[in-house]
Amino acid sequence: MKQGIRLLAKPGAFFNQMQWSTHHWVILTTYLGFAWAETTAGRHLPLYRMVAQFLERTFGLSEDVSLWIVIAAKLSLLAAGTVGITTLVWFIGTLFGRSTSQRVLFRRLAIVFSVFLAGYTAHHLGNVYPMMAFASLTLFLWGLLLGYFAIREQFSLTHLESVVVGVFAMLVVVTGWHFSVQTLERTVHDEIAGKSKPVMVR
Repeated sequence: MKQGIRLLAKPGAFFNQMQWSTHHWVILTTYLGFAWAETTAGRHLPLYRMVAQFLERTFGLSEDVSLWIVIAAKLSLLAAGTVGITTLVWFIGTLFGRSTSQRVLFRRLAIVFSVFLAGYTAHHLGNVYPMMAFASLTLFLWGLLLGYFAIREQFSLTHLESVVVGVFAMLVVVTGWHFSVQTLERTVHDEIAGKSKPVMVR
C-alpha cells in the first residue's frame, strides 16, 4: 500500500529506490498477471477468432484448444517483446546516459508495461462499460508519465534526453505492434480464403 501511494504521489522517488528492490520476481509476476488479464479480456477480438479458425481448419483442432493456443502464443510474444524492448531501451539509454543494470531496468519497465496493459484491458471493456474508455485513456497517459520517470532515473538523463529515448521506445512498440498485427491478419485471411476456394475438376 505504501509503495502504491508513492508510485502515485512521487513516481520519481519510487523508480529511484527500485534499484535496491529485493522483490524482483514479485514485480515480474505482477506484470505477467496483467499480461494474462489483457490477453483473456481480448479473447473475443476478431483477430483471436480468425487465428483460432485457421488452426481449426488446418490442424483439425477443437475450438477451445485452438483458442488456448492463440492465448498462450500471445502471452509468449508479450514476454519476448518485453525482453526485446527492454534490451533496446537499455542500449539506446546507455548511449545518452550512464551504463546501468539491465535487470533494474527490467523491473522499472515491468511496472510501466503493467500500467499500459491495464489500460489496454480497460479498452477491451469499453464497449460494455463506457467508463472504462476514460479509465483506459487515464492509464495510458499515466503509463507515459511513468515511462519518462523510469528512463530518467535509470540512465540519469536530462528532461530532453528522457523524452527522446521515451518517444523512440514508444514508436518502436507502436510500429512493431501495428506491423505484426497487420501481417498476421493478412496472412491468416489469405490462408483461410485459399482453403475456401472450390477445387476445379476437369
